[in-house]
Amino acid sequence: MRHRRMKRIPIWLVAVGDLVVLNLALVAVFYFRFGGVLPATNLEALLTTLPWACLTAILLFAGFGLYERHLSGFMPVMRALLPAILGVGLATAAIAFWVREFAFPRSVLIFGLFAQFSGVLLWRGICWHLDRLLHGRRELLFVGSLENTRPVLEKLLDLPQGLIRIRAVLKPGDVAALKQNLLTADGVVVGPGVAQEHKSKVVALCLDLGREVYLVPELYEVMLTGARVEQLDDLPVLQVEDIRLTTMQTAVKRAVDIAAALLILVIVSPLVVTAVLAVRFLSRGPVFYVQERVGNRGRVFRLLKLRTMVVNAEEETGPTLAQADDRRVTRVGKLMRSTRIDELPQLINVLKGEMSLVGPRPERPVFVDEFVLLHQAYRYRHLVKPGLTGLAQVYGRYTTSPEDKLRYDLYYIRNYSLLLDLKILLRTVPVALSPSSARGSSENCDKTAAISALVNDTREEAAAGKDV
Repeated sequence: MRHRRMKRIPIWLVAVGDLVVLNLALVAVFYFRFGGVLPATNLEALLTTLPWACLTAILLFAGFGLYERHLSGFMPVMRALLPAILGVGLATAAIAFWVREFAFPRSVLIFGLFAQFSGVLLWRGICWHLDRLLHGRRELLFVGSLENTRPVLEKLLDLPQGLIRIRAVLKPGDVAALKQNLLTADGVVVGPGVAQEHKSKVVALCLDLGREVYLVPELYEVMLTGARVEQLDDLPVLQVEDIRLTTMQTAVKRAVDIAAALLILVIVSPLVVTAVLAVRFLSRGPVFYVQERVGNRGRVFRLLKLRTMVVNAEEETGPTLAQADDRRVTRVGKLMRSTRIDELPQLINVLKGEMSLVGPRPERPVFVDEFVLLHQAYRYRHLVKPGLTGLAQVYGRYTTSPEDKLRYDLYYIRNYSLLLDLKILLRTVPVALSPSSARGSSENCDKTAAISALVNDTREEAAAGKDV
């Protein structure tokens, strides 16, 4: 039997390596700039700036999620590393100016960015491959009703096969089959819709055998995060508090929204002007698109965005949700959608107080009515202002299902803090720098075939009495 407590590279070691590579890269550029002899003045500038630059690097790397464990490929690391290194470079320049160390040449700062990015990327690549070697591939079982959990299985099949592999699909309540298969597996993924009694048996069995267990939370379970343990006489209970923001939180969030929106508008104004010209000359119709959306406390407001679809796109189809490879999207619209440029005019909505920088994305009234009928918890999204970006936009995709987005939104509202807002804003940058993953119909056919084959193999081997 395999050893289940698989090791991983400690995060502190990865962080130390980041700092070593960042500093060595900058020193190497310094020596290259001055022909191998570093003048005393420049050496003093370097030694004065580096400690503060290191502190900034740790904070930025943490903010961009570079010190978190993810069951995904190396590409997310590359996407997050680019803005993080750029931020470190800008911070180094600002710190050097602040401490009056003008002996820090601009050429060193510019070439240092390339050297630091290349060095850290190489170091992170080594760590990622070594982590995979030490940790090995996780062999997981899936417990759930196939009819209700097919979208979850599709997401799992999207993950790199070198990291995880779904070995079998088991029905809820089949404890005997689960116990037999867990002897040669590393853990279990429990899909949504599984009854509480079955979940408790899966968790108990995994704990007994020392296996990992991943639960896809029900919507009400997301609302329990952060609940406090209280006592009613000698009875322990979970106290679920109101998820609305306090008056102080609302006031601080509004002040931050105004200041940050004005700053971002100034920074991105050249980009917005370029996008406006592109829409104007490369696509027929108006530049801006105004649409009714549902905001805080269910109030409807007019959302502003750059037009990405052809004029009268819903004339034949009626209101529809965003889809992968939507033929109604213009060529310039595809680029703007993939980089979220079309959403930038909503900074005006933020300044007007109709939206916040961070929060659940606002939806159209017709879809809100549908989602509330399907999920009563959907109305809780409107307890806060909708956002220009949010947790679902950072960790999800453009075509992530409404139910999965709702899980992210409820988690955000329940765990709101300014620090969480800052993290989401930082992680929006690498998302905007990378095109959204589009899922075509051929890919869905491939996944459907893969799921069917997996289920059939499981049934056949189970009928034969074999280990799956």
